[in-house]
Amino acid sequence: MVVTKITQPSNSGMQSSIRRMTRNPDSPVGGFVLLMTCLLLTGCAEQPVPQLDAAIHALEDARMSGAEEYAIEIFTEAEAAYLQAKEELDQQRDRLQLFRDYQPATTMLAKVLTSAAQAKMEAIANREEAKANAQVALAFARQHLQDVRSLLGEPSIPATGRGEFDQLTLAFHAAETLLAETESIMTEENFIAVMTTAHSVESFATRIQELIISARQHAKKRQA
Repeated sequence: MVVTKITQPSNSGMQSSIRRMTRNPDSPVGGFVLLMTCLLLTGCAEQPVPQLDAAIHALEDARMSGAEEYAIEIFTEAEAAYLQAKEELDQQRDRLQLFRDYQPATTMLAKVLTSAAQAKMEAIANREEAKANAQVALAFARQHLQDVRSLLGEPSIPATGRGEFDQLTLAFHAAETLLAETESIMTEENFIAVMTTAHSVESFATRIQELIISARQHAKKRQA
């Protein structure tokens, strides 16, 4: 019987063989080892830092354009997408590098950029429209106050109704003061507030005008 002696390679020999394979990336084993090493060191993707910075800048740009007031819906969507992207990034950072995937967060940040840009454009357009509407509302309020001023300036006020007319005159001056204050804040570009207050002054002036006419009629009846 012939006994064949089987010799096992030494550890030093195996290590030498592995080093030769890893030095040769063209070999199957060498390529696999290099790939696994790269994945373990860097993970599956890099963090989307430039996209995150761009999203933050886009949100701030939209905010400076008045999107919080003049494009509330689309700006809220942009902020929500940003918060989702931040949450996704935090979740990925908690994972092992090998299993990190930043593609979902990158997609969310792209949505932030799109929504923020739309919010900016919408805010600019809506702000200009609000400015024009505020100017129209101020003009109507001035005209109604002028009509009241003309009624109060008429000499045919019966003596029996003088007390009531004095109260209406005080109300008229209060409306004038409110309108002047409202006109002064136009420079602050708070056009929605200006428009709302101007409409209130207009309604108030109309009501004063109606009360003046009614008081005059009642005074004439009492005098008769």
